[in-house]
Amino acid sequence: MSENLIQVYSIYIHAPAATIWKAITESEYTTRWGYGGESEYDLRPGGAYRNLTTPEMREMGMGDVAVSGTVVEADEPTKLVLDWSPAWHPDKAPTRLTWELTEYPSGLTQVVLTHDLTAAPELAAEVAGGGEPAQGGGGWPWCLSGLKTLVETGKEMGA
Repeated sequence: MSENLIQVYSIYIHAPAATIWKAITESEYTTRWGYGGESEYDLRPGGAYRNLTTPEMREMGMGDVAVSGTVVEADEPTKLVLDWSPAWHPDKAPTRLTWELTEYPSGLTQVVLTHDLTAAPELAAEVAGGGEPAQGGGGWPWCLSGLKTLVETGKEMGA
């Protein structure tokens, strides 16, 4: 997967789309999955997006912001499109991140995360993950696993 410039991840979560939307966009949840930082969204086209660092990230020398970007589209609770720029690669062009949520009558919601890395192909292996998550190597598969665990159980992955 590391050579794919358009990476698509699809999972099913047993929860309403509105709950998953909140877990993606509200700090009450974002601090408990993925890499754990608070998030700030201005959910309007052109609005700012920031995913903040954790105290542990700052101890490692990162600044206050892990990822910044711009909201391209926000259609709550079904679609969120962001231009995404990781702070640890300040010289790379923004890439496009798209969250699509489809809720089914069964109580399941399909979450499709598409990361278009065409503008910064050198990030493809990093976001695809495959390394030790505690060392920052889990990528999107690890983040999505944490999101699913939190939404379905109320607990953080590994807790």
